[in-house]
Amino acid sequence: MGLLIKLLILPFRRPVLAIVIGLVILGGVFAYDWDGAPTCGGATMEQGDVCRKVGDSTGSSDRTFDQAKSNQAAAPYIWGTLGGALVVLGGVSWPIRRRREAARQAAAAPVPAAS
Repeated sequence: MGLLIKLLILPFRRPVLAIVIGLVILGGVFAYDWDGAPTCGGATMEQGDVCRKVGDSTGSSDRTFDQAKSNQAAAPYIWGTLGGALVVLGGVSWPIRRRREAARQAAAAPVPAAS
């Protein structure tokens, strides 16, 4: 949860970093083979397989091949949206941040005395 909050605040604190991370995520979305067979624990699943994941707090959860394939089909849209949002928010907040920084520096500069 902390990582999600940091990613949401990132474009406003470090816009260039947000743009770079967003572009890396978008590159990964286009480079990854999303049409391949889903995996379970590093092993490729086949039709009829059931993936059982055991967690510390939630117990266990079972996913069929079709459910895992459905989750995998939605993943590029989710990651693409996150990457695109980081690029857009970073791009929008960058000039705003530069203007604010210039105003702070102008306010902090000593005023020359009139003679």
